[in-house]
Amino acid sequence: MSKHTPGPWVVGPVDDCTVTAVDSRGNRTIVAEIDGDYNEPDLWPIMEANARLISAAPDLLEALKWAAGRLTYTRRIKGQNDEFCDGVDMMNAAIAKAEGKQ
Repeated sequence: MSKHTPGPWVVGPVDDCTVTAVDSRGNRTIVAEIDGDYNEPDLWPIMEANARLISAAPDLLEALKWAAGRLTYTRRIKGQNDEFCDGVDMMNAAIAKAEGKQ
């Protein structure tokens, strides 16, 4: 199990460059704050996009684990070793990176 702050993670509510975790009581904890030059409006969309990507991380990790498990099962049952199933290696590497195992 990953040791990150449990989700859900959301952007805001006050700043579109702050990612917070929301617990079962509705309490918020800051997970990440995107730094950038607030005097450069052209950078704001990039900063906000980075915050949205970070906020999706727990959901993406869970979905990736699910997909990797299904593809590993398919590879084992069908004895496949094609490009589609080789994606499992990429998935497992990303999971290991997210969990600090790489």
